[in-house]
This record gives sequence, structure tokens and C-alpha cells, in this order.
Amino acid sequence: RHTRYISVTGVQTCALPISNSAIKQFRKMLSNGNDNGSCIRVFISGDGCCASYGIDVSEKGESGDKLIQKGDLKIYMEPGAFYGLKNVRIDYSNIKKSFAVKGLSSCCG
Repeated sequence: RHTRYISVTGVQTCALPISNSAIKQFRKMLSNGNDNGSCIRVFISGDGCCASYGIDVSEKGESGDKLIQKGDLKIYMEPGAFYGLKNVRIDYSNIKKSFAVKGLSSCCG
């Protein structure tokens, strides 16, 4: 499985490890029909030790977002989220019914 790179104005393409279970859950989110959108957007809220990451259905990425494309699935990451999640893997736990970030190191004491 390879990440496919495409050119989108104002959006930089990149690679980030995302598990098959997370990709499957992203696809479910898009096909759910409760949210209008054709892609997934990962964002950060708060800062420092209180920062948290969110995942939402979106119509499109925003200028400056990083694009990860897995087949026809588009995942946009706001720059702060991308740099905060660099060198980690996004996973989904079917047992906990939640997304998890593997390999994230805490900067807080």
C-alpha cells in the first residue's frame, strides 16, 4: 500500500502512517451520512500540555493543510496537528471505539 501524492493548490501532500482500522473507520465516518463532507480533517485544539487532537468530516482542506491520500480517501491535517503527530501512527481501536495515536511522546512533566 502506497500513499498517492496529488497536487492541490495551497495544500502540501505528505505521508503519515495510518492503520487499516483507522482508514476503515474514516470511511465509515464519511459514509455515515450524518455529516456533510467528502474528506477527513485532523486538527489540534488548545496548546502546550492541554492540546488535544480532533478528527472531523469536512468538505475540503484549508490552505496550509497537509494532505494524506489513501486510495480515494483524503485526510487533511492542519499544520499544527501534522507537526505534532509527526513520527507517530494513527490507529483505531474497535474495542475502545476510539482513535489512538501510537508513539506520541508527552512534552509535559
